[in-house]
Amino acid sequence: MALSLEHFRAELQDPDVKGSDALLATARTLCLAEIHSGAIHPNSWRAHIEGARALMDACDNRGALSPRSSDGFRRYLDRWYRSIVSLTALTGNGPPIGDVAGQPILSTINQHDSPDYLDDYWGFTVNLAAVFRGIGAAAWRSHPSQQCGGVAQEDEFSVHHEAAVLESSVRRLMDQEADSQPAFYPGVVEGLSSEYIRQFILCNEAFQHSALIQIHRRLRKTPASSPEVQASVKRILECTAQIGPSAGLSPWTMLTTPLFIAGCEAGDEDREKVRQLLSCLHDTIRVPNVLQSLRFLEQYWTSQIDENEGWNQFLDCTR
Repeated sequence: MALSLEHFRAELQDPDVKGSDALLATARTLCLAEIHSGAIHPNSWRAHIEGARALMDACDNRGALSPRSSDGFRRYLDRWYRSIVSLTALTGNGPPIGDVAGQPILSTINQHDSPDYLDDYWGFTVNLAAVFRGIGAAAWRSHPSQQCGGVAQEDEFSVHHEAAVLESSVRRLMDQEADSQPAFYPGVVEGLSSEYIRQFILCNEAFQHSALIQIHRRLRKTPASSPEVQASVKRILECTAQIGPSAGLSPWTMLTTPLFIAGCEAGDEDREKVRQLLSCLHDTIRVPNVLQSLRFLEQYWTSQIDENEGWNQFLDCTR
């Protein structure tokens, strides 16, 4: 990482390469390395992703790709940026990255790709990613640090309205996929077996239920023991168990986030399942962040007194 940072610094000083694939790929790699390491420095990865966004904007402002850039790789980097910002909106506890905070929620959905591709790199669809960003933005607006003298009645109404819009969007996506199989990016499905397609659909469903849990818990403040929350917890665990460990690349590698979200709301009878699945996931992919997630859950389960206290409130208290 030290060598990458040194090369990164040197290339940034060269104005001819500020939009190059190499710089953007390095920013992406440094960001993922910080996240996967499980380091307890909540903003260390953020500097890299915001730097990547600045590089991408600089390239866009020039009106063309740099001589070292390719359309295909840039589209991949756009997909990476959009998806990682979306995951951060689900499990982060700070201001949204990018400009989604100032956008109406409906405008973030159906604005990128048509049809609604299931991203084979992340395991969830493009429009679901937009819902994740909407959840994060709405949750941040209702965060205590953003309120002066309490939450105004009109702000509460706004959050509940956003929650209704977001849940309706998730339900619509679920209904669409019940009627027809989601589409993959061009050229992807030809390389997938029927088993991997089944696993991708299950992975996407686990993320859909993760969104529903967040809408109920973070926006509506629904109790964790409510039937709607617990139904989504159980479905995430079922989807994860059906995908199961894989020795190679598969949707199994992307299940840390759904398992963490389900684990935060799991009742006593489901916590052991969360432990087993996260431990199995770590044994397979050996990413330290998986163990960090499990450690947080163990601490949260032990310390939680009021079921209405969410993981994000607990995180505020432990920092």
